[in-house]
Amino acid sequence: MAKDLETLVAKEIEKGSTPLIFDSLIVPEEGLREIDSRDRLLNVLQYLLRVKEHKKLIWNDTLSANNVYMDVFLGKTDFHRASLITGREEIYQHINWYGGKLKPDYNGKTVIETCICAFSIAEEELEKCRKIYEGKEAYAFYLGKNQIRNLYADCLEYRKNMAGDEGKVQAAPEKYRELFRLNDDYIRAVLFQCLLLDDLKIEEGMVFANLYTIYLLK
Repeated sequence: MAKDLETLVAKEIEKGSTPLIFDSLIVPEEGLREIDSRDRLLNVLQYLLRVKEHKKLIWNDTLSANNVYMDVFLGKTDFHRASLITGREEIYQHINWYGGKLKPDYNGKTVIETCICAFSIAEEELEKCRKIYEGKEAYAFYLGKNQIRNLYADCLEYRKNMAGDEGKVQAAPEKYRELFRLNDDYIRAVLFQCLLLDDLKIEEGMVFANLYTIYLLK
């Protein structure tokens, strides 16, 4: 990461941000799936953005503020956070507009990729994040805006590097190998992308989150 961003992230951690460090990323065998209808696409977008019937997934606004969403407004693509339901609903409307403009083909040409991103954290720091919510163990992470920006960039960079790893490409399902390569001659557009840091999984001292990308294929 750039030295100035590294300094900003270090300051956020000093002020109490959870010291997560990007480790690696995988695309599991079941990580590439077709979206076969507009209704299915809308349901997926509603789930990812935690709107409509899926807004109940948000139980802590601090956690939802950690998520990074792709937004398209007046033809300009941007990536930002949206902790409030109003902000997420606006993004949902913008992506609906963008999808209407791009006209997704649901005959095997609209695919969602789920990447599992792994982050490391010291055991004592992880213990500080452990909470009890409604009688169950849960974890609450506070991440600074520059830290989130950096984690997201690390995920994207790692995914980009995987596209050039022929061993990993050959391990992907044959029908999706050109997608795995991020081949511009195969991919028409990215309809939506998000990194969901409000739904972290903890296993063996590692923290896992999902990076979702909806591709429109040629």
